Amino acid sequence: MLANTNAQFLNQEENNMNTRKTFPIAVAALSLTACASMPEQQASTAEVRSALLSQAVNVKPPEQPVALAERTKGRAVANTVIASMAATAAANMGGANTMQGMQANHAIASELGTQMARTLPETELIQAGTGIDRALAHRLARYFAQNEAPSESGGVAIAVNAAKWELGYESFLTSSDYRLDYDIDVHVTESTKTDEQARRLKTIDCSGTFDRKMPLDQWRADDYAQVNEAAHDIVDRCYQLALTEMGMT
Repeated sequence: MLANTNAQFLNQEENNMNTRKTFPIAVAALSLTACASMPEQQASTAEVRSALLSQAVNVKPPEQPVALAERTKGRAVANTVIASMAATAAANMGGANTMQGMQANHAIASELGTQMARTLPETELIQAGTGIDRALAHRLARYFAQNEAPSESGGVAIAVNAAKWELGYESFLTSSDYRLDYDIDVHVTESTKTDEQARRLKTIDCSGTFDRKMPLDQWRADDYAQVNEAAHDIVDRCYQLALTEMGMT
């Protein structure tokens, strides 16, 4: 009895020791995960303004201007038809002779159709209406060319990136209107000659939906004249927002 009691005690102590060893490791891992997921701290508006006024400013034009994307109802229907035809062909190639086999083939075919629908392109790139990011970079370059200050320590780089520039249908069934969505980021980065690592001062997000909506044919008319007109308005908005966020107004 005593031997059994001692053995149980030793086993319990070993389990407690393992728990004490494991718990700090788990907490440390949780802390590291939390630190890794914390967003990057951005500089204040006053700090960005000070850097821009005291250092040389270089506005980088986009290497590849963003193209206008069209997400049309016709493309959505075509993707659905292609995915359905692929699923039907896959189901008919199974060669199953039992009900369970046919059900399994249909399940596989359905999954194939779903996966294919996800991989098919939802938009088409249009040559007209291209370059809203380049237009914004040009406006910023003109502004900072008048405020450029030489610096021996490094400089500030401004880059414009357009993540979204898209004409898309408002509703597949209930509306014939298409809307113009945009998502443009302005990145302000500071570098020094002694530091290899550049410091991201601020990222300014200018995104939204243009306030006029109309059928696709009207957007396309006169070589996308309405898109170009909207682009001028959006560039003005993003330009003013960027200067405000950088403390230059």
